[in-house]
Amino acid sequence: MMLYFNPNKFDFWKIYESIKHYYPIGIKKDESELYYSYPGLKELEAIVVDNIHNNEHFISRWVNFTKEIEVEIAREIIGTTYGQAPSFSSFVVLEKNSMDNLTRTKELHFFVSLAGPYYTIIGQHNIAIKIGDNKNYRSTNYLVVSPENEFTDAFHLLCGKIEKQFKGFRFVPFHLCKQTIEGLNVRFTNENLCTVFYALFNNQIDMNNLNIIGNDYYKSNDWIKEGYIDDGGGWSSYPPKV
Repeated sequence: MMLYFNPNKFDFWKIYESIKHYYPIGIKKDESELYYSYPGLKELEAIVVDNIHNNEHFISRWVNFTKEIEVEIAREIIGTTYGQAPSFSSFVVLEKNSMDNLTRTKELHFFVSLAGPYYTIIGQHNIAIKIGDNKNYRSTNYLVVSPENEFTDAFHLLCGKIEKQFKGFRFVPFHLCKQTIEGLNVRFTNENLCTVFYALFNNQIDMNNLNIIGNDYYKSNDWIKEGYIDDGGGWSSYPPKV
């Protein structure tokens, strides 16, 4: 799926403009001198360094924030931020059950972009199997893309906390996160078709997972254009019939 939405109703162009600003769309990484000399990419690298590699800033802007959430939610939070990707990220361990060599976990991952005022939240149900002393095999059974079932309360809490802490940040619906932009390349993955999620956040979630629970248009109403009048059309705008 290439990037697609109803431009008459939704203002998702803001996301595209952010990506276009920071990434040299149409230039491959193997054209390294040209790719890495792109001014927007250099600007994004400086933002990542300031927010993540500067330990004092990272602690004050993210670690302390997640510690506050950990106390309120009474669940362990594990940090997953890494220095190549343009986002803060962590996940809440909602459940963890082990029996013999099998471990099941329910995790709620949350991401705050450094490439623009965007965030998103995605739940995962995982299974890990330990074989021998050193080999572990992990798979994700399904993704949770909106407040559903046992993920509901934590999902709502995280949305509220992030929007309070990061003023003006909006939730990017999963339906948009999983879309691709032709010619987009990000430095921390070698995939030929990069998703909006990769550009704004990281590559820690498998966007190709077909097992999805929830509304993948969740919070898309936050992106409706001011003054838009609903004519009864759907979420997407399709070409007219000839």
